[in-house]
Amino acid sequence: MRKKKIVSLTVVLSIILVTTMGASGGGKKHYASQAQWAQEKLDEYYWNDEAQMMNNAYPSTPEGEEPLNYWWKAHAVDALVDGYERTGDEAYTERAEELVRSIIERNGSLHNEFYDDMEWLALAALRLYDATGSEEMKEYVLELWADIKTAWWEDDQGGMAWKKDQRYNRNACSSGPASILAARLYERFGDPQDLEWAQKIYEWEKRYLVNPQTGLVADGLVLREDGTLDVNEAWIFTYNQGTFIGAGVELYRITGDQVYLQDAEKTAAGSLKSLTNEKTGIFLEDGDGDGALFKGILIRYMVELYDAGHNKTLKQAIFRNADALWKGSRKNGLFGQAWGQPAQNPLHLTAQLSGVFLLEAAAKLETGKRSKSVKSRK
Repeated sequence: MRKKKIVSLTVVLSIILVTTMGASGGGKKHYASQAQWAQEKLDEYYWNDEAQMMNNAYPSTPEGEEPLNYWWKAHAVDALVDGYERTGDEAYTERAEELVRSIIERNGSLHNEFYDDMEWLALAALRLYDATGSEEMKEYVLELWADIKTAWWEDDQGGMAWKKDQRYNRNACSSGPASILAARLYERFGDPQDLEWAQKIYEWEKRYLVNPQTGLVADGLVLREDGTLDVNEAWIFTYNQGTFIGAGVELYRITGDQVYLQDAEKTAAGSLKSLTNEKTGIFLEDGDGDGALFKGILIRYMVELYDAGHNKTLKQAIFRNADALWKGSRKNGLFGQAWGQPAQNPLHLTAQLSGVFLLEAAAKLETGKRSKSVKSRK
């Protein structure tokens, strides 16, 4: 199936109008036009119709496409669901389902050695299930969740391992998304054990990895043979801030407990203070490859937090970053690792996806649509 192009004269004129405006100087729903344009550029530069897959980079090379990059492609599913939620165009969900199946086929299995990779595919497939009601996607999610739960350490320390053959690392990257997933499964299907999992994982991460003063989330820890904890406080990634925020928002929605919302607000404030340029307010570059996805993940869950708490500072920060991205990329639609600066080729899919997430986030805030993730299919 070749996804129909959704370029229209209206969209083109909207983009031209935005180009002539000040960065955030008004214009009716101009972020929606930018998000549409971003989706079209994602399709143009990265979709491989023969492989039914997003390419790893633009321009694409045979050697560059050798690794699957399972979790990158899972986030591409998320980007397509964003497009569907904004437009209602089923071409997005059709393509997203194709991509999920292609990931599984290319991987040789639904499962992966990295727990967080499986968590991202499960979260994306669950959103796709929300959009379509596909029992196929639901079964993928539940099968992944059964495997993900084996990451938990059944010792006094607890915590989620990062990788199946490196269980000594207990990480934020495998904790935050797992807590979000468990909470959403509870919201949809009502199994109280899923809520217990969401809270257990969240409380572990908060206890061991979150700085109580700043709200910032450390990358992970190792329990040494002498019983001491080695917490990696040097690695403070936007990725982990975003997923801890997301878990807090989900648990606040379920329980109504203000502590979860307060935790999320503190981490968001710490992120805006420590992980942005102090003069411009633009999020700092996180590198290429995997790192180029990190900011986009934070933005996704900042939107969820705004939806729950209506903190105008978050909304302004997202618009500010979206304006910078647009200014630096509007000539060719390639979103660089540094928002506001021209992209350098070859450009990894991760950087492009983060840009799509940002413009879709701005469009969602602009229209005032409530996140679809709060819907339940109980």
